[in-house]
Amino acid sequence: MDAAFPMSSSAIEIPVAELFAKFPHLRKIEAMWGSAECRKLLFQLMTDTRGGTRQGFPKEHALTLMRLMMEHDRKFPQFEHVIALQEDSRWGDVSRRGIR
Repeated sequence: MDAAFPMSSSAIEIPVAELFAKFPHLRKIEAMWGSAECRKLLFQLMTDTRGGTRQGFPKEHALTLMRLMMEHDRKFPQFEHVIALQEDSRWGDVSRRGIR
């Protein structure tokens, strides 16, 4: 199984190198690639974790991030569901649901 970091892209999204050029702080994705922490970061980048104040990425950048998350899930399925429940508040207070 090829677990190399994917640098190619399709016509709809931008190349990963352009994503990193526009948002240099996202270069850490490449260093984290193949880890549970990488999957968690990709999820957090695609989710509003700031109470509605997050502006979001431009469409082409968001598509590239989504592709990276999907590629990570394909190559590392053991991390697909790794999300810190306490940080995912979309479903309300999970502590009252006996999930923890």
